[in-house]
Amino acid sequence: MNRPPLPRAPIAQLIVLLVACTVSLSGCVLVPFLQAFKEAGATEEDRMALLEQDLRRFNSAVVWGNRAEAMSFVAPDSRSKVQGSLKARDEDERIVDSKVDAVEWGEGAREATVSLKVKFYKVPVYVVNTRSEQQRWSFSHSDGWKITDRTVDEG
Repeated sequence: MNRPPLPRAPIAQLIVLLVACTVSLSGCVLVPFLQAFKEAGATEEDRMALLEQDLRRFNSAVVWGNRAEAMSFVAPDSRSKVQGSLKARDEDERIVDSKVDAVEWGEGAREATVSLKVKFYKVPVYVVNTRSEQQRWSFSHSDGWKITDRTVDEG
């Protein structure tokens, strides 16, 4: 019983088969590309999700008094106005809590007006008060979300 020898597969075919098996068993190789696409804010939903993250980080920096981090979220042409409003409040008040009340989206979710309720107290008094705050944010693919205006209503 002589059997004919089994045909030998060329090395290139074995390598392709090995790579295909490895890729199919290791999960989706497109995940990093899809994540980068989402972080670029290509779709309306992605931009909305990105604003939520940046808004949380900006307001957290304001609550903790980290003005340098808060200013990293401000558009360059709005820095002096926003920095002035942050600096004026740094000395005599402390923010206890900051919550988003409403978000109005512009066309295509490239602009947003955010209404917040801010709980704060003046330093020597320690009585918590609530005020409203309006923030205007603008999106660009190069810089992401940046705050362009901040208005604080005394309350």
